[in-house]
Amino acid sequence: MMKRSVALLFAFALAAASVPAIAGRQDPMVVPAYERVEATNGIAPTAKRVSAAIIYAGRLRGWTVVESKPGQVTLRYAPREHEVVVAVDYDAEGFKISYVSSKEMDYEIKRGVAEIHRNYNRWIRNLAHDIHQSPVFHLPDMTEAETAPAPATAPTS
Repeated sequence: MMKRSVALLFAFALAAASVPAIAGRQDPMVVPAYERVEATNGIAPTAKRVSAAIIYAGRLRGWTVVESKPGQVTLRYAPREHEVVVAVDYDAEGFKISYVSSKEMDYEIKRGVAEIHRNYNRWIRNLAHDIHQSPVFHLPDMTEAETAPAPATAPTS
């Protein structure tokens, strides 16, 4: 009887310990605001430059362009077993990143708040940062070859 009680207690403790680990994988989803891009080196941003910066930054971080049409670039990021799809709406003055779908990211609405795997917010923050830092905004003569090269290696997220 004692062995059974100890075994049950151990099983309960193990189950209780795993609950915070599972719960800790989700964070409230940050919904980024529209982000304005700035003119650099006297070069005014244009819709074409913003689009090119989105594609460049996406490729730099390992995102794949799913679709590109005027005013919107759809990107997919699939590290390991996870997958995220976002739409990046843009114009000549800036961009906005919006969640489209995901797989294995524990996305759910809890009490009216979207929650998702904790890495999602970091991936989106990194993508937005890299769009702002894109060399596209520093090139006086922009060509397709200059604006969206595929990097040799993608930095870790």
